[in-house]
Amino acid sequence: MAQQNGATPCTKLEADLVLLHYGDLDGDERQRLQTHVTGCTGCSDYLNELTTLLPLTVKTDAPPQEFWMNYNRELRHKIDAAVENKSWWQSFAAIFKPGYLPAFATAAVLVLALTFTLGGGFWSGKNGTNEDELSEALPVAENLEFFRTMDVLDELDLLEMMGNQTSDAA
Repeated sequence: MAQQNGATPCTKLEADLVLLHYGDLDGDERQRLQTHVTGCTGCSDYLNELTTLLPLTVKTDAPPQEFWMNYNRELRHKIDAAVENKSWWQSFAAIFKPGYLPAFATAAVLVLALTFTLGGGFWSGKNGTNEDELSEALPVAENLEFFRTMDVLDELDLLEMMGNQTSDAA
């Protein structure tokens, strides 16, 4: 610090000069150092620099009132935003509060009732039985013996055709 402005104190006494500035030296040491400072220009210049520069380092910087008003307003906005920002599970859990639970249960029962009453015609899948298919399959089942006989006759016709072809080839 002393060498920036040209004041070079005695190297052995630099720390003691700082203590002298703050008034932390006892009687004999203080008297000895003050007599040295009066005779040494480097130490007296260094002590003068300490007297002018050190109070500037502890000078407080108080922000203006407008800064504190803006800070207070921003802090309130951030707190309000944090209170309003709920996570998804808090929003979902709000449905099950005592005030909303009866309304939610009523809506669920209505949806299920409408699904079972009106949804039967919409969801007839491949596994479901269709009345048209049953009406077509019923006469076939009644005449099953007749159709089995027809299959045998078809096979007889095929055998006769094959027999005719072999006799023509010979």
